Amino acid sequence: MTLVHIEGTAPKTSVREVLKIAACMTVTCALGAALLGAVFMWTNQYQEAARVRTEQAAVTEMLGLDGSAEVLQIHQFLDAPKQQVIYRSHPAGKAARELVFTLDGVLVKQGEVHETKDANKGLTPLGRIFVARRGGSVVGFVTEGEAQGYKNRIRFFVAIDAGFEVAGVRVIEHEEDPGLGAEVATKWFQGQYAGRKVASLPALDVTRDPMPEDWRSALREKDQMGTAAWQARFASLLARENSKQVYAVTGATISSRALTNGVRKAAHHFARRWALLEPYLETEKQP
Repeated sequence: MTLVHIEGTAPKTSVREVLKIAACMTVTCALGAALLGAVFMWTNQYQEAARVRTEQAAVTEMLGLDGSAEVLQIHQFLDAPKQQVIYRSHPAGKAARELVFTLDGVLVKQGEVHETKDANKGLTPLGRIFVARRGGSVVGFVTEGEAQGYKNRIRFFVAIDAGFEVAGVRVIEHEEDPGLGAEVATKWFQGQYAGRKVASLPALDVTRDPMPEDWRSALREKDQMGTAAWQARFASLLARENSKQVYAVTGATISSRALTNGVRKAAHHFARRWALLEPYLETEKQP
């Protein structure tokens, strides 16, 4: 029997060539993964730094702070298995401090703490509190909250002055629809909360009634004015509207109610927590 070689038939690939191809692909994939990892780490650090700057600017603006003010940041966590709430503060130039309370408000632990990368393992974050002081006296607070909007979570800050009135609300993150739910992140909508007593918030809700034009016009001017100047100029309108409900964004009642409910709950929880924390944070005042 005669074997006939047919031209064009591909020669068999040797084991050596297969290994060479596999090695090249492995190296290429490894280099690509390393590059993507480096890019992710760089962009993630940049995003984190930008987030911190944005939040610091929000706290400063909402409370009208200047360079003479000091801000103490307090992280809150729930330790569900132990049924405890943990508060960690970071005084400038000092070691981190920790206060631990039972759910009933009984202090079980206090003192300095050395944080590690696993310090928060198994804990549920409950947001943060920013305490602003000037000359040793409290001038205001900002508490962080979250609410479930129409599409996803809405993360926000609520500023509260020393007299326990809402100084402002600022949406920090959201994924609501542009032109609809996203309107809750505008200054004109958030301005509706300013000047309300924290004690009055449990009754706060939204209404679908049309917003009065004079109030709408005043809210839109908030973008061009500082909070204090705006409140002084429109004091009579604030007095009138603070006894009413929040006017919902047309076509976005769910988002409007989500933020309003979130503000109400965040302020309520803050008031309870500050009553616990205040006596123990007195020692952290700067001389």
